[in-house]
Parts: sequence; C-alpha cells; structure tokens
Amino acid sequence: MDQAKTLRHLLGQNRLIISPVLGDMNYDYAACLSRFVLEQHARQNRTALLFDSSVHGLRQLFPAQSRFDLIEFFKGQANLEDQVLELAPQQFLLSAKHGLDVLSQNPEQASALLGKLHRLPVTCDVYYATLSYEAARLAAHFAPSSDWFWVVQPTANSVTRVFQAIRTSSGVDENSQHRVIVAGVRGMEEADHVFSNLLETTSRFLARPLQYAGHMPALESGKPLNKISREMITAGRRIAKLICSLDEHALAE
Repeated sequence: MDQAKTLRHLLGQNRLIISPVLGDMNYDYAACLSRFVLEQHARQNRTALLFDSSVHGLRQLFPAQSRFDLIEFFKGQANLEDQVLELAPQQFLLSAKHGLDVLSQNPEQASALLGKLHRLPVTCDVYYATLSYEAARLAAHFAPSSDWFWVVQPTANSVTRVFQAIRTSSGVDENSQHRVIVAGVRGMEEADHVFSNLLETTSRFLARPLQYAGHMPALESGKPLNKISREMITAGRRIAKLICSLDEHALAE
C-alpha cells in the first residue's frame, strides 16, 4: 500500500469517487483530455479508469471490442469485468454513454455503481467519467466536495450551457471547486475571453470562484484521437499534469 493509500485508510476516507470531466458529449474534447489524464497517472505509477459517455470518444480506438456499454451492467446483461478495455498499461476504459445517460436522469442510483467498483478486474487508484454539462447532479453523487472539470468550447451554445449547469451545481454542493478548460480555441486570448466571461457571470452564486485550468486547440475534423496534432498533445499533457497533481494532493489528504 503506497503512502497516499495508507493515509486515506488511516483517516477513514475510503469512499470511492469518480471525478467528473463535463463537456459537450457530441465532441471529443472531454474524452481527449481524459486520455491524457490517464496517461499522466500511469507515468506517476497510478492506475486509472475512465467511464466515457461521449458519442464517439475513446471507444473509436477499439471499434471491434466496444460492444458493451455500462447500461448492460445495470440491466444485469453483462458484468463489469467483461466491459473494461485496456488502453495502455495502467490505463483503462469502460464505454458508458447509455449507462451514464440513464444515471444522469436518476442520480440517486449512482451508489449502485460506486458500490460495485470493487468488482472491476483491475484495482484502480482513481476513476474519471466524462459527463454532459447537464449531468451536474450525477457529478455531485460521484464526487461530492471535490474538483469538477468543465471543458468549454468558445461558442455561445457551449458557454450558455456551462453557465446554466454551474448555476445548477452551485445549489448541489457549494464546496466543489469548478475548474475550466477552454477547448477548440485559436489561442490564449480567445480562451481568456471565454473564461473571464464565465468567471464574471458565475461569481454571484459560487462560494468558490472558478479556476482556470488551461486551454486546448481545435481537434482536426475527421481525424481519430490517435492522430491528433502535436500542439494538442502538448496542451493536453500540460493540463493533465495539473489535474493529476490535484488528484495526488486529494489522495494524500
């Protein structure tokens, strides 16, 4: 048992959490960022698993093996151990679009998943889930009083949806720290504009102000996530280091 696990055990903080990465699930930005987060954890010798609910997401890397979705587990038609895909050493994926969509409508049932994580065929140090902006109540069940990561695009639709979702989540748990990643931007100036707008408009109802966690360039249209640009790799790894350092601190608390 490593130091972080030992401390958590001694302090009695053994409740498993699934850290939310909230975004527009019709785009791959949240899934792309999450892949870098898994990779960074592996570099730090931690095993991580992602429940991915994006429409395309990381399942496109394993088209022949992605026949299961988390919904089959809830229906009793498949076991969790049958659904896990290994992306790379210490990096695992579970396709979960339909299952997490159902859970977002019934967030109180999240304990049905959290209580069964010990059945996974791998022992994980951290768990993540890509969720739609509107799944704030599910995120609260997954990770109460924790860090939430919002992947925002520089469009009116995305910014409006994020604003509304953060306002909703502020009534769920005011202790959560909301961190914003602006994705699909042309540069830092555009990212700063989007973040500043959200910071100003959410300040009146958030107990803890939004925190900026970085920006990502646009994904190239039609290219799979294993063919992304060098610029995207650099940006994704930089943000992943920040996210993983926050997780490392949380594990040791």
